[in-house]
Amino acid sequence: MHSTTTVRGAWLRCLVALTIEVFGTWLTNVYLYPHFVGLAPEARDISSAVGVATLTVLAVWALNRPSSIKEGPMTLTSLALYSLGYMLILIDLWQHNPFMLVAGSCLRSVGSRWIVVLAGISLCTLGRRSCMLCIASAFGLSYLLRIPFSFAGADVAVAVLVSIMFVMYAVCRPLALEMLAVMGGAAPARETSITQPASYLPFAHGLFVAIFVFRIAYGFALTFETVDGAPQTTMLGVIPLGLLLVLALLPRQPKADILYEAAALLVTAGFLSIIVLNGRVDVAHAALVNGLLFAGSECFEVLMWFVLASIGARNKVNALAVFAWGRAASSFGLLCGATFGHWTGALEGSLAISTLVAVVLFGFQAVNLTALKGFSFQGTIDGVEAVAPLRVGAGSLGDVGKADGGLTGAVDGGGSEAPVCPSTPSEPVADGLEVRCVETSAAFGLTPRESEVLCLLAHGRNAAYIQEKLVLSRNTVKTHVQNIYAKLGVHSQQELIDVVEAAGE
Repeated sequence: MHSTTTVRGAWLRCLVALTIEVFGTWLTNVYLYPHFVGLAPEARDISSAVGVATLTVLAVWALNRPSSIKEGPMTLTSLALYSLGYMLILIDLWQHNPFMLVAGSCLRSVGSRWIVVLAGISLCTLGRRSCMLCIASAFGLSYLLRIPFSFAGADVAVAVLVSIMFVMYAVCRPLALEMLAVMGGAAPARETSITQPASYLPFAHGLFVAIFVFRIAYGFALTFETVDGAPQTTMLGVIPLGLLLVLALLPRQPKADILYEAAALLVTAGFLSIIVLNGRVDVAHAALVNGLLFAGSECFEVLMWFVLASIGARNKVNALAVFAWGRAASSFGLLCGATFGHWTGALEGSLAISTLVAVVLFGFQAVNLTALKGFSFQGTIDGVEAVAPLRVGAGSLGDVGKADGGLTGAVDGGGSEAPVCPSTPSEPVADGLEVRCVETSAAFGLTPRESEVLCLLAHGRNAAYIQEKLVLSRNTVKTHVQNIYAKLGVHSQQELIDVVEAAGE
């Protein structure tokens, strides 16, 4: 267990890293991207698309081959690309070369994504309340930092942007290494998900759909009625900060879905205000519209960080894949929202604008009432289970270990292979556990092939081993495991082992 000093140190590291990330995003939108407008306005969208692709590759990589991800080479490459990207951007600001601006923006985007993911998985080392307080404090500090930088010049802002990624990495590295060590010593989540489905969130999960949908609103707010390429922000963004602080300080913490409900209401109010007030193009109108959209988006932003961190904390093996995919869904939604904002701003006539916004608002509500109906952020967090070593009883082949390439393998003391159970009770068997496997198969009406898979699962074998042993495809093994779990009424490999060991008692 971590000492109090270590816990406080971890909290402070996460606070600094997340503050840098949130504040850096604001600096980028307010001071860097406006320079793109007159030279290469498409550079922002292209770099965002490249960032989405980078995060997607990271997520798929972490899902399939986590042990091959090496922090040192990854970080050196990322920081080198990030530095080179900013170098090209700065040269462009001097020479006004559109191609160089696009190239620099893309390199900067690719280089920053790995560091941001490291900062994200560092949050997984905190407890639930500590994590919530850390996120609230980070957003609060980022708002305070905006005050002096609102009067700073673009040169100062860009200079800070060049250095913040190095600072973020320095403060989060020890915590990120701790998470990567857990991930590197485990079986790939893609294989573990077959025998322990509750430990894994599929990429099509409602969580990632919600992230994508809500970030569309944020992307729209960034580009709707911008002034010289700079978004119109207001202090209404402190609404989610205050709400999060209240939730974190309550003696009994409520469900995280409260933040989701607040975000949905604020975003809906923002879109409605565009429809109602459209045609009144003034400062007050823009401040109200963007203030509501930003408040709703920020509310969901803090929820997103908290949910991803909480899920990663419950199953650290899959934390990197979850964070990378969550950030990919966020960036893609941001890109789509920004594109929609550009289209809306280019329309002529208040009726056309109101109609387009009404269509998008209808789509937003339709997704919430259909695809996300019954979805719960808190339920998603609570439903994730950690990948833990299996407890195989004395009647098995032996102790549980890592012989199958992860935390779910099992071998005997002599390293012999687990036998495949006979199809019928009349055939000879090798040990007591196999007898129980045969009895369990007969009791629950398993097919001969399902009986063989059951026996291997009961001996602690993982999906990869079963594929090789029985010469089956991954999808075939997955189908057999799902059928076995359904017939036995279990949801994990450990529950299956418990049922088999209880047979005959």
